[in-house]
Amino acid sequence: MNLSQEEIAHRLVKAEENIEILFGRTNEQNRELAEVTIKLDNILVTLGELKASVMQLQSRPGTMWDKLIFGIIGAAATAFITYIIK
Repeated sequence: MNLSQEEIAHRLVKAEENIEILFGRTNEQNRELAEVTIKLDNILVTLGELKASVMQLQSRPGTMWDKLIFGIIGAAATAFITYIIK
């Protein structure tokens, strides 16, 4: 396969163009991957915040019931002491 210098130069130019296209695609994919990574990091942060909020809400009803029970006990104790004093 004997190629003239013109054919070799043409093939070289075509190969360089193809390499530039491939590098462009690779760089585009790297940029898109970085964007996806940033979005996933943001999603993970938001998920952590949501978990913390859910945990806080789950513990809240228990706190409200505790307050209600202590209020009832306090009222009963006050009524009992008032009854004894009279």
